[in-house]
Amino acid sequence: MSLIKTTKSAAKIAEAFQSGDAKQMESAWDAFGNEIAESIRADFDLYSQSKDDQVLANRGYRTLTAKETAWYTGIAQALKRAESKQAFIDILGDEHVDDLMPETVIEDVLRYLIETRPLLSKIRFANAGYSTKWIINDSTVQKGSWGTIDSKVTNEIKGALKVLDITQAKYTAFCIIPLDLLDMGPVFLDAFIRAVLAEALGYGLEDAAVNGTGVNMPIGMTKNPNGDFNQSTGYPDKEKVAVTSFAPVDYGKLVAKVARTEKGKMRDIQGVVLLVNTIDYLTKVMPATTVLAPEVGGYVRDLFPFPTEVIKSNVVKTGTAVLGVLEDYTLAVGGKRNGAITFDDSVHFLDDARTFKLIQHAAGRAYDNTSFAVLDISNLDPAYVTVKNVNAFAAAAATVETQSDTSETSAVEDAAELPVA
Repeated sequence: MSLIKTTKSAAKIAEAFQSGDAKQMESAWDAFGNEIAESIRADFDLYSQSKDDQVLANRGYRTLTAKETAWYTGIAQALKRAESKQAFIDILGDEHVDDLMPETVIEDVLRYLIETRPLLSKIRFANAGYSTKWIINDSTVQKGSWGTIDSKVTNEIKGALKVLDITQAKYTAFCIIPLDLLDMGPVFLDAFIRAVLAEALGYGLEDAAVNGTGVNMPIGMTKNPNGDFNQSTGYPDKEKVAVTSFAPVDYGKLVAKVARTEKGKMRDIQGVVLLVNTIDYLTKVMPATTVLAPEVGGYVRDLFPFPTEVIKSNVVKTGTAVLGVLEDYTLAVGGKRNGAITFDDSVHFLDDARTFKLIQHAAGRAYDNTSFAVLDISNLDPAYVTVKNVNAFAAAAATVETQSDTSETSAVEDAAELPVA
């Protein structure tokens, strides 16, 4: 997956997601795809000269299984034909029974995302394969009680489970493949598809986990899963908590908001995560959590009164931060058409490119509405260091003591001058 790490265009995708502008997103994806393609062409030329498989391995290319090789070969043949849509039907079957990308490819992409994206690595990220339902544990409910086994206990246990419908939420990513890449063979086609799929899924899954409305997509951390659901707009936003300081007395109150479940059960949390986009981190969070420490010869950053890990994710909206326990969020990826690849005829094809779409099913939600708090950090103040001048304090104390002694001496002298009866 080194292809993704070296691309310069990936950063522009984050900006496009933030803007919400369709043309900007299209331009960013086009630039990203072109850069990946150029990198693969260079590697192909190098491999054509050396025929050294280790060179490809060092650059992130995989040794494909027999099933993967056959699948990529079939896809390449279908995409190269002029009558591409009919070729897809011929190769994949009328009912598209076998149009599923080999699960090993999806697993590799998901593994890469978990390793490289801190947000996705912290949540309960589950590859559900081709399952259609995913059962998660609901920590907000007491899961049993002492006493006789009766219907009350049964209902409590039943209420401790939530079922996510994975197939209901479908994420679609479009990909344009230059035709010359199809002639390079399955290994190079695999590298291109995985690079594009990983970038698309990475931003898509992060955005859904944070901002998802719940309408045919996961319920994001910033949404209230107990609020009134609207068929068009989904679940309502959580009410933001205005924050002006990360001082202990203020920050403790913020952490306390996620320290108890909806049912009143205390969470045993040893630390929390603060999600914020890069610009807000640099202009709001960093100034509020950074101090000059002469004893270490420089600045110390990310200082919080309670153990906190700051994760920068550009899907978080400007002026907003999300505080909570990421382990309380479950994202299940799978579905009966998990990783399906289909021909797309909604785009007028160029002679040197073919378009297809990759379909990924996923569902997710937090355990309850108190797992995360949404903060308004637009007026967050910089950090202030309280300095105690020990010498000045000692001098002031001495002055007070001197004044006290003087007062007592004066009182004695006055008493000596009083007439004796």
